[in-house]
Parts: sequence; structure tokens; C-alpha cells
Amino acid sequence: MTGKIQTGKKKFLIVSLLIFAIAALMAGCVEKANVEQTSAPEVKEELKGEIKMDGSTTVYPIALQASKVFMKDHPGVTFDLRQSSTGEGLVRFLAGETNISDATRPPKDGEYNIAKNKGMILHMTLIAYDGVVVIVHSSNPVSDLTIDQIKGIYFNGSITDWSQLTNGAKKGKINIYNTDPKISGTAELFNKVITGNDETPYVSGTTKIHPTPLNIPTIMNDPNGIAYTPINWVNSSVKMLKLSGIMPSRSTILDTSYPLARKMFMITNGPPQGLTKEYINFILSRDGQRIVEEEGFIPII
Repeated sequence: MTGKIQTGKKKFLIVSLLIFAIAALMAGCVEKANVEQTSAPEVKEELKGEIKMDGSTTVYPIALQASKVFMKDHPGVTFDLRQSSTGEGLVRFLAGETNISDATRPPKDGEYNIAKNKGMILHMTLIAYDGVVVIVHSSNPVSDLTIDQIKGIYFNGSITDWSQLTNGAKKGKINIYNTDPKISGTAELFNKVITGNDETPYVSGTTKIHPTPLNIPTIMNDPNGIAYTPINWVNSSVKMLKLSGIMPSRSTILDTSYPLARKMFMITNGPPQGLTKEYINFILSRDGQRIVEEEGFIPII
């Protein structure tokens, strides 16, 4: 009788241990399930802050449209976005007034020296390709000019009348429009390519136009005018000329066979960081480069 009772107790003990083990296992599963259900996914911190920009009027349309999309995606971000010229933008940037300086040329030696003295590092990020084109009135029979002919018009004064370029098909004093190369990246490129020196002075009697987009309506209303401007501003209201037989186009700008091809930059103090990096990375993305193309420029990807 005693032996049977002991056997029963053993069975009861074994069953109890099994029930306890199962309960513990189930509790562990429930606890794990609860942890998995209550653990929140990692949330990336929303971007906040202000980006201040100034510089090239040519880069401005890209910067503006990209900023609109960027702010829509990141409501906590604002922009203080202005346009002046590459040179004027760098003055503000070197004074610490902006985060990004839009440019159509690399910084000059003097600008690098100012940056060095201030403990700054001028870092250029390529965002697009562009070309500067020579334009005349749509009625002008001229379709192609050599670099020497443009030099004769703008710099040494050897060509002053359209009859010298058209065998008499068109007559009249050539009205010359230009931009200041001391501040304009567009003018600096034009002067350097045509004369070999960006500081070469223009002939007397030229008319200074700034910013360069204003050259389009100016030439549209002047049958005897000639000017230069970034290719993205050009429309059917004016005539774009070949330069030494080469028409400015996507392919001739990319392979640099067109003499006035150039690059467009956003300049920062060292490699872009933080909010500035996020914005420039957006411009370099496929969506950002789509904006570049929509604004009439050549994307880098």
C-alpha cells in the first residue's frame, strides 16, 4: 500500500513539473510576442534648419526649384535663397553670411587666399554642365563667328560694322552688350576663352547688362546687337550662333568641343555636412538631376 502511494506521488510530481515547464515556456513566448508588438520602429529624425544661399544667377533656377521640392519633403527646413553673381556670392560666403555659394567658375586665387586666412576650405560640388552662347537678332544673316572675329568685335575694335561679316548683306554699327567679368562667371569664361585672359578690357562704347538673362530681351529688340548668355536662357526670340563652326549642344558641351562649355558648382566650407549635405545630395540624386534638365541644363548623371 505504501509503495503505491509513493509511485502516485512520483507521477504527480512529474506531471506537475511538466505543467510548470510548459507554462513557463508559454509565458516566455507571450513575453517575447509582447516585446515584438510594443517595440516601435526606429524613426529617422526629421530635418530642421535654414540654408542660406547666394551667387550665380545661372545656377539660381536649379537651386530655387530644388529648394521647393526639398521643403515639401522636409517641412522643417527653410531657405534664404538669393541671386547676384558668382563673385558677389563668394563675397557673402567668405563673410560667413551663407552656407552655399552658387558658382559657374572655380574660385580665384584671391578668394582661396581669403578663405585660407579665415580658416575656411572652399569645396566645389559639381551639379551640372552648361554652355555660354553668342546671340544676335533673329533677322541677322550671320550664323557662325570665329573666336578671332568675336575678339575683333569685343576686344580690339577691328570689327565695328555688320557689313564686315556679311559681305554687305547687312549693314549697321554693331551694338555690343557685355557683363562685368569681375563678378560674373559667364563674362569671365567668355573673356578668358576669347582672349586668353579674363581681365582683358572690352572696347569702349559697350553696354553693360546684368544679370545676363536680360540680354535675351535686349537682343530681341536690337537688330544690330550682339551679346552672350548661358544657353538655358535662349529661346526662339533670338538667334544662337555657332562658334568656329561648332554649334552649342548637349554633346558638344559634354565633350568640350564647344569652346564655351563650362561646369556649374555649389561651393561649401569643406565637404558638405548636415543639412547642407542632405540638400546637395538631393540635387545630385536622380530627382534632383531631373530638375537640372528641366531648367535647361545638362545633368551629370
